[in-house]
Amino acid sequence: MQGKKICFVIMGFGKKTDYETGNVFDLDKTYKNIISPAVTAAGFECIRADEIQDSGIIDKSMYALLIHADLVIADISTYNPNAIYELGIRHAVKPHTTIIMKEEGGKIPFDLDHSRIFKYKHLGVDIGADESTRCITKLTILIKSTTSNSNIDSPLYEYIKDVIPQKLSDDEYHL
Repeated sequence: MQGKKICFVIMGFGKKTDYETGNVFDLDKTYKNIISPAVTAAGFECIRADEIQDSGIIDKSMYALLIHADLVIADISTYNPNAIYELGIRHAVKPHTTIIMKEEGGKIPFDLDHSRIFKYKHLGVDIGADESTRCITKLTILIKSTTSNSNIDSPLYEYIKDVIPQKLSDDEYHL
């Protein structure tokens, strides 16, 4: 994967219930109909944890991608604990190039309510064609903007100025 820009996507898989609203969302549809097309249109290779082609322990690849990826998109819809945890790790290791997104219903967790969040709308379990088209366009623009500047989007690096970002050796990163 040398030379390719990588976007690692953090999110739940399949149909999940948002326990705050009671709505069921097919997060695979969000990935397939919004995230992946927008990431590809912005010139990145899109990788989600279930697509990692590694014969070793998936956790090692996931942690390496959280540090190494040029961009991380975290869909926190339904407040999947793994997605929230992985977003926290990304915020701890990278000061910028992280996009948070969420289905528009429900509240934002307190620790993230100061962050910019890209919102989209499910129409029941699925996402409509008009909403997919709207989101692909807007998310592609956001990806290009986010990756073309070095604006801090991690609360840790925003508030604690002396934190030093983590580096990952080539030996540790091998997808």
